[in-house]
Amino acid sequence: MKKTLSIFIVLTLFAVSLTAQSDDDLFGGDDDMFFDDGIEEVADVSAKSDLSKGVLFETGSIKIGGNFNFGLTSTTTLYADDDKDFGQHFKESLLSPAAGAYLSVDARPTQTLRMYSKFGIAYPYTSRAVSLANTSLYKNPYTDEEGAYTTVETSVTDWLSLKELFTDFSIADTAFFRFGLHTVTWGTGYFFSPVSDMINTSSINPEDTDAQVNGSFNLRTQIVLPNSQNCLWFYVIPSTDFVNNATFDSYARDTALAGKVDLVFGNWELGVGAFWKYQNAPKAMLTATGSLKKFSLFGEFVYQYGAASEWSANTDWDDKSSIIQATAGFSRYWKDPAILLAAQYYYDSNEKDMLHQYLTHGHNIAAVANFGRIFGSTDITASIFAMVNFGKEDLPDGYKAALAQSGIGASYFNSLTASALLYLSPINDMKLGLGPYVTMQDFESAPNIALRLTATLGGGKF
Repeated sequence: MKKTLSIFIVLTLFAVSLTAQSDDDLFGGDDDMFFDDGIEEVADVSAKSDLSKGVLFETGSIKIGGNFNFGLTSTTTLYADDDKDFGQHFKESLLSPAAGAYLSVDARPTQTLRMYSKFGIAYPYTSRAVSLANTSLYKNPYTDEEGAYTTVETSVTDWLSLKELFTDFSIADTAFFRFGLHTVTWGTGYFFSPVSDMINTSSINPEDTDAQVNGSFNLRTQIVLPNSQNCLWFYVIPSTDFVNNATFDSYARDTALAGKVDLVFGNWELGVGAFWKYQNAPKAMLTATGSLKKFSLFGEFVYQYGAASEWSANTDWDDKSSIIQATAGFSRYWKDPAILLAAQYYYDSNEKDMLHQYLTHGHNIAAVANFGRIFGSTDITASIFAMVNFGKEDLPDGYKAALAQSGIGASYFNSLTASALLYLSPINDMKLGLGPYVTMQDFESAPNIALRLTATLGGGKF
């Protein structure tokens, strides 16, 4: 009965849907599939600095942009399969502050040369482990009791992170190069993208698809075929062992190669590519994106010969598993009354590696429905999200915390994650959200039902 009810909840949420974005916000090229550069075109100003406009650069040579995020999220458990009453759950309510920003600088000194950087700043509100060397004993003069206090020192790595740092240059308007740290958006998926995961070092967070994933340090070459929209992509992903003074031989062996060709047929774009690294699992991939009437469709397919754990144990080409990852989805936008529905199915056959075994192994479904206007007012909006996995096993002790520190979305930890939030903007630059947040570790257990309150205070893009 519980399992039937769980599936009914999932399918119900899967059928509903929303957002105030357009289809173009969901689909893009190599640079803008899952993120934007955070750069807005800056109007021409005089060479003299104009601090009142927030401008501090010379005319026409640099573009500066970014986004700031400030807010709070509170989660209070309403029902859980435990012995605690509401009062105890209320005392244990989680309060998560958010204060961060991404800043980008895009310098284009000539028509053929671009230099770009994007870095993040965040308030260090997470607790950090400290060594015993920073702990000192003291005696309370009032109670004469002995105790200990710890000195916590904040370093620049606690609040500053580098997201992208690369340069673009070209040869004869035919071959275009990008070298440095940048995000690769080979895939077409909205919630899942196994093709992009071939090169990037993190995956999309299904609960925050606008968040940019972490890229890798690589050399990208793009060649546009003459008189067509077709193009070739080549990637060289060097080893990062150079920081450990690796030898040239080991450095070359740990360097990966990838290639892809994009072909345009009418309203459809097809991609075919492969990934290779010495004594590692080779991969082949396919992508497709297009439209059918008013629906935008997308799909990905990855074949991998052998799991990472199998290649670590034995580098011979014999006796390796065949791993399939396949996904397909769609989106539909209604301009009036500003509703977006997006849904995606993802199958992952990898059960040899811990990451996939506990996160996406088996069948996955994710869907979102965003309503840009409620009762005809843009000050009242709503969002419904659901993600379900039919193949997840219980997470080992401590594994969830380790994954959370790596930026893995909370929805990956459960067999079911669903939320329905109603948003109200009482004043400009403030947005309040309230609604249920439901999770299930497995379909044999009772769901955990919580009340989630969010508050976005100021911030935005510039």
